[in-house]
Formats: sequence, structure tokens, C-alpha cells
Amino acid sequence: MSLHKITKGVWVSWMVSTSFASAHGAPSLNSPCVAQLKRDVDEIASQPLFNKARLGIAIQPLQATQPVYAQGAQRYFLPASTTKVMTTAAALTKLGPQFRIQTDIYGSGTGPILEHLRILGRGDPSLSDQQLQKIATQLKQKGIRQINHLLGDDTYFQGPGIVPSWEWEDLQAGYGAPVNSLILNQNAYELKIWPQALGQPLRVEWLSPQPIGAWRQINRTRTVGKNAPEYIEIVRRLKGNTLEIEIMGQLRAGAPHDRSAVAVVDPGWFLLKRFRAILATQNIKVGRMSLLSTQKERNAVLQGKSEQRLTQIQSPPLTTLIKTTNQESNNLYAEALVKTLGATLAQKQTSQNTHQQGLKVLKQTLTQLGVKASTYSVADGSGLSRQNSISPLALTQTLKGILKSPHASNFQASLPKDSIGQNPASTLWSKSGGMRGVSTLTGYLQHPQSSPVLFSLMFNQYNQSGSKRRQAMDAMLLSINLWQSCQGRH
Repeated sequence: MSLHKITKGVWVSWMVSTSFASAHGAPSLNSPCVAQLKRDVDEIASQPLFNKARLGIAIQPLQATQPVYAQGAQRYFLPASTTKVMTTAAALTKLGPQFRIQTDIYGSGTGPILEHLRILGRGDPSLSDQQLQKIATQLKQKGIRQINHLLGDDTYFQGPGIVPSWEWEDLQAGYGAPVNSLILNQNAYELKIWPQALGQPLRVEWLSPQPIGAWRQINRTRTVGKNAPEYIEIVRRLKGNTLEIEIMGQLRAGAPHDRSAVAVVDPGWFLLKRFRAILATQNIKVGRMSLLSTQKERNAVLQGKSEQRLTQIQSPPLTTLIKTTNQESNNLYAEALVKTLGATLAQKQTSQNTHQQGLKVLKQTLTQLGVKASTYSVADGSGLSRQNSISPLALTQTLKGILKSPHASNFQASLPKDSIGQNPASTLWSKSGGMRGVSTLTGYLQHPQSSPVLFSLMFNQYNQSGSKRRQAMDAMLLSINLWQSCQGRH
């Protein structure tokens, strides 16, 4: 058996001899195939580019009781977005594939004037202007022409909208948007930023509605030459009652546009103001507006008033929500799932933090799936927190538990799908993660001649280029796939 390599440590072929014993079912840890896999991965991991990095690796067939290869598999690493594998597996297990998040619209009074209209949010991350437009149309069809008091009920999730351990710069960006009960347009403003002529400011195009109320845009960008670095940074701040959105950075002339998002400042009021504007398009007037942030506030406002449910909005099924979470690596969706676990399943105590409740349910569910509590510690559901600590073993245990459950096919469909090397018959389902100094990948490989193989590759304190990291991970995946070929043939 010989392993041929080309430059930069990318393995391209594995000539397998025909003298190996048959390897049906769980593979022997002492087989020649496994021995070669260990040598190959060890050789990749010992390259000079990893001298300053911490590596954690676990490779385990689905039917096996222990890894066939492990390096630092029980140690803690920063997981980045591979945390979402644990979040979505727990949500699918506890809530079920057809679970939907419901937003209810209540009203008091009779048409054409409503005394009040209350929108009760339950953290639907998919709620958008389109759904609010449908509600406004329905209200018009019911003969409603005026709403004296528009209420936003933001009380279903208790506690702060952001995770305390998220870093300040993350809170500015759309990927760090707060997660509350009344989510709209993913609680972010989305922008396209285009290069123009050399030396000119970049052109900013708003993809979502611009902020309502006093605000201004500050453009501190420029179009640069082809050899200059590219970057975009967006900062938003409140100056008195004015929202400032400052866009900084540069793009090369002739380069594609950059698509960015900035988090809204106050998501509950953001939804209320958008809803009022949408109602106006149907000639429905709104008097005053109130945001109900606590159950005490809600009880005080609704005391003595009767209301009825006028309509409701349902999110897509959970299978669609976890697909968005994993395939788009959507932080807001992941955190909404954690809070939904807390609000739906944890014992209700108004003084408790819904996010913390959700993490408790997540851990309980992972234990049921066979994940040892000692192999991880999580501070959020998205992986954005730098206080997450997850071992490679915890991720492979999560994958093993969910793939052996009745929800295996639904979970598989939520993961990004790819092929391995030049073998289109082999399929890779995986979730990646990345942040400064962190690169992770977990999932499983399906070879047509062998059972699925779970893997977790975690690189921390890694300061090399993204291309070198990808080459190393690709090399490890190819080694796993070639080992699968060896196992399947003999």
C-alpha cells in the first residue's frame, strides 16, 4: 500500500493491496486498513503548518463503539458553527420534524375600529414583511380601518436578546442580531455594496426596508486597485434619537458586490414600526403603539379587556428551520431554536432566563442521544460565543445518536452535501465552522461499499491561510474515504 502526494500536502491517491481481511460491519481496530489510516492522518497532522495549532480529530464508523482514529478527541476546543449540529439534533429530537412556531394576532373591539390589536410573538426566525403584509390584507378584508392601540407582545422569551459572552463587534453585524419573541426580517438590515470607479466611494443598495424614524448613513468607503486588500465593516450607533449606520472598507474596481447585514438596535420596536407602515399601505390607521416586554406589563395593559384571536402565522416545519440553520449557518435561527426549547419544554418560571432554560433542555436531550456531559460545555446554540468548549468526541457522539434515531433522514437533509475527491459515488454531509484562529468540520462520509463514517476535525490557534486549512482537511477526508474503499473491498 502506498500513498502518493503532491505539493502542499494534498493526498491524491491510495493504492490499496488486495491482501486485507474482510471488514463487514464494525471494523477491527487492528486491521491493516485502519493502521494505514492512522499513518496517513498522523502524517497530515504533523506537517509544519500545524506546529503552533491545536488539533482535535475523531473518526468513527457509525456502527462502531469507539473511534478508529483519535487525536485530542476528548479535549475541549472552540467549535464555532459546528455547535449548530448539537443544537439542531436536540431540537429535532425534542420538538419533532413537523413542529412549527406560531405567531398569534389578537384583537379587541369590532370593525371598522379595533380598540387594540396585539401581535404575540414566539420567536419565529422566519417571520418577514411578507407575512405582515398578509395580515394587513386580511384585516382590511375583515373591514378594519383603524387600530387605536397596536401592541407588540414580546414576552414569550424572557431574558436578554443577546448572549452575554458574544463579542462587541459581533453584536454590530447581522449574524449577531438579538433574538427576541418578535423577530422580523431576521432582526437585521441587509445591504449590497458595490465597487465603482477607482477612487470613488462604494455604492450602497438597501435590500431590506430602510430604518423608520431619524437615521443617517455615513459612507467611509472607497474603490481600490486590483492588488489592494478588500474588507467591509458596518457599525451602527444611536446618537440621541438618531440611528447612525456607518459603512467602512474598500472593494476592488470590477469586483463582485459584497452582501452585508447590520443588526437592528431595538427589534421589538422595529417590528411594530414596520407593521404600522405595512398597515398604512392597506389604509388602516394606527393610533398609539406599545411594546410589552414583561408579563407584568402585559397583564396590566390587558386587565379587564376581552379579546379574540383574529388570525395566526405559522413558521415552516422544523425540518425547514434546521435546514436553514445548518446550510446557511444561521446564528439567529440557532439561537431561536435554543430559546424555543426553553420556552416550550422547560418548567415555566417567569423569573428564569429562557436562553438558560433552553441550554438545560439541550444538554438533557444530548444526554438522551448518548452524548456524555463531560465532553462539552456550551454557552449558546450558534457557536458565536468564545465560551463554548466542545470536544471532537462530543460531535461524533451527537451525530451517532441522531443518525441512529427515527429522525436520521430529516437531520441528514439539513446538512450541506458534497462529494469527495473524484469519486461522485461517495457523499459528504458536513457542517463547518470558522472564526478567528478556529476552523472546524464535522459530519459523515457515505461510501457505497461501507457504512457511514463519522468524523470531527477541529483546528484551534490556527494562523495559516484558509487555502492551506482546506487542503489539510480535504486530505484527511480523502484518507477517510480511501480507508472506506479499503474496508469495502476486503
